[in-house]
Amino acid sequence: MSAPRCIPLEAVTDEAVGGKAEGLIRLLGYGFDVPPAFVVQGASETALPPDLEEQYHRIGAGKVAVRSSAIGEDSGDASFAGQYETVLDVEGTDAVVAAIQRCARSLRSARAEAYRDDKLGKIDVQMNVVVQQMVDARAAGVVFTANPMNARRDQIIIDAVSGLGEALVSGHATPDHWVLRRDGTVVERDIHGDVAVLSEHERALVREGALRAEARYGAPIDMEWAIDQEGRIRWLQARPITKLPADPNELDTTPD
Repeated sequence: MSAPRCIPLEAVTDEAVGGKAEGLIRLLGYGFDVPPAFVVQGASETALPPDLEEQYHRIGAGKVAVRSSAIGEDSGDASFAGQYETVLDVEGTDAVVAAIQRCARSLRSARAEAYRDDKLGKIDVQMNVVVQQMVDARAAGVVFTANPMNARRDQIIIDAVSGLGEALVSGHATPDHWVLRRDGTVVERDIHGDVAVLSEHERALVREGALRAEARYGAPIDMEWAIDQEGRIRWLQARPITKLPADPNELDTTPD
């Protein structure tokens, strides 16, 4: 494999940078508000790109998220959820280096190798890492443009928590949960505080953004988002919903 190198997210063309980076690149191309980032292609525990510190300062330095983007990750066939590392609130060049090395090391963990061999076969996989400016989030969460529990394409799922979305994906916080029709009509609602995390307007913005991205993807997707302290929605990830079964509505028949 070639030596590790940094590529600004907006400068990636046809390089193999892994599912997480590819999803962000698509969102940038669709005109979504994506926090500044760069990709460390071919991340290694022992070798680092010479311009790593320069790229870190180019995206604003300060706190960043360092997230795996291995080849095959976040694909329609294999999500690799929880198999590789994500490190949040990383600040300073030395800490960024350590986080990148941690992500690279996770490529060879026993659980990741077992999952990868099962999903992709015994192939040599390259680890890439996304280094992205952290969002000072008032609220964050996920949105699915199809219901992953029942495979219905006419339902949208939004889960939201206060603060960082990592509390949701790690299972440390119980989210507010909405099941919506595609026009925004509420089918189910489960709120865990005195006041919902999202206002009706914010919920509509998340839903509309997800549907707009789905239309460009051409398939149901799963997206991560955060709303910053100024009320801007920042988009952090987009990927196909892994192995979504057939839409049960397509099996419906109309009686004579």
